[in-house]
Amino acid sequence: MDLKSILEKLAKGEALTSDELSFMKALKTINPDSVKDYLEKDEAGKKLLNSITDARVTKGIETFKKETMPSLIEEEIKKKFPAETEEQKRLRLLEEDNKKFQNDVKRERLLNKAISIANERKLPLKLIDRFLGDDEETTIKNIELLEAEYNSAITSAVESKFKEHGREPGNNDKNTPPDYSKMTDEQYFQQRLSEQKK
Repeated sequence: MDLKSILEKLAKGEALTSDELSFMKALKTINPDSVKDYLEKDEAGKKLLNSITDARVTKGIETFKKETMPSLIEEEIKKKFPAETEEQKRLRLLEEDNKKFQNDVKRERLLNKAISIANERKLPLKLIDRFLGDDEETTIKNIELLEAEYNSAITSAVESKFKEHGREPGNNDKNTPPDYSKMTDEQYFQQRLSEQKK
């Protein structure tokens, strides 16, 4: 049994059965109160109302983000950070220049200190500016680290030479000058030619 067949019967003027009359009585009329009851009390009505509400809220939020929020943010920024006047701008630039000058003076002082320490310890000066720290203490620690590594490298190089040529002087035939007094004229002449070619 459905509403359409009942309506057709009524249009033809036929009488309704008791079941059809009960069905018709069970149907509710649509009015604001019945819609409200459906949306608030019926589970299907609640789900429908929630989905409609969510869609409208989401659309409202998106509209707010696109149209209203940028101007509100801009206004708040202007309140918190008003535009600089010419005097404020000049003052800010002077403060920046002063800070840069102080940093340059501090760096120059640290560099002079580092160079004097490097001269005392016989370290290469070309590398010193790379070991400057934020303060004198850090700079000194960096130079001490350089000194330790530099001395270690020199010691390692010297040990390597000793291993190659020994520790006794004169063991290196390549570095021993030839004894010209024991050479014949031809040998002396050949030796001098080979030395000039080098």
